[in-house]
Amino acid sequence: MVFKPRILVGLINVLNLGLEFLVDEVVPLIKAEVARELAERGYSQSRIAKILGVTQPMVNRLMNQYEYYVEKARKLNLWGMVVNVSRAVVEMIISDRYDEASRYIMSTLLLDLASLRLCDAHRMVKTDIPANCSVCSILIMPRDAVIMNVEEAVRILEANPEVALLVPGVLMNIAEAIPNPRDPADVAAVPGRIDRVEGRVKAWNPPAYGASGHLAMILIGISHSDPSTRAVASIKWGSDVEEAIKSLGWSMVKTSGSMKPSEEEIISRVVSAYITGKPRVIVDTGGYGVEPITYVFGSNAVEVALNVVSLAKEVAKLARTNQ
Repeated sequence: MVFKPRILVGLINVLNLGLEFLVDEVVPLIKAEVARELAERGYSQSRIAKILGVTQPMVNRLMNQYEYYVEKARKLNLWGMVVNVSRAVVEMIISDRYDEASRYIMSTLLLDLASLRLCDAHRMVKTDIPANCSVCSILIMPRDAVIMNVEEAVRILEANPEVALLVPGVLMNIAEAIPNPRDPADVAAVPGRIDRVEGRVKAWNPPAYGASGHLAMILIGISHSDPSTRAVASIKWGSDVEEAIKSLGWSMVKTSGSMKPSEEEIISRVVSAYITGKPRVIVDTGGYGVEPITYVFGSNAVEVALNVVSLAKEVAKLARTNQ
């Protein structure tokens, strides 16, 4: 094979462009949203500046030009991602877990870059990027980042006692896939699932790859049509959960089939329902001897965990209201 140094230089240049796009275009959008959320929680601009590693005048600029950053994020079709990442980061910051917040931002953005989720936005900024460019897919080995996301998701679930209201009879689980998963070994989940213990949820084992074939096959099935959705949680179903989902305004689809569905049938109809409508929530009604289950989808396990917490708190709130 003839070594072609120009090809190597071109590869490095494109990778640099991808990283520059994160630093110059995406991170400022997240900083603006994090600054706004922290300010709403009573943080001073000087305190926010120390947390974000910027000057107080820069925080003032982020706040004053907030609408500019929102509009820019919307134009790049990144607003949903910015909100979800910022929400998770703020939850870590208010719990004084600054290192974990930094790691989460880094791993999430690098995974999004490596999964080519940011390509369209990047081309809006850098119009000369070839349409068939996929260089960033070799940027990182995502397996460690996915495990860290599931670990953080478990910590979020365990820290919120309301989540115990959503544990089904077959127990709860949460999973995240690496970009372009091929088999269950590419999907991390909790071995033995997540149980209810003394009014809270508890994962008895640390996350591991291949721990949930069921959730893995669902994520693999939907990855071909929507590679940006890489995480899912399985929780209980009931009229209280349905009422809470409607109260939150989430999109939801119900699936059903034979009276005694096999696991393969359930996986197939959940995947089909997601591909058809891409709802945030899918409810499989189960069958004879098969418990109905609610599946909550998202871009990563932390986002899904935060949504599960929001749903659990809404279930608890409605229960108090209906007493």
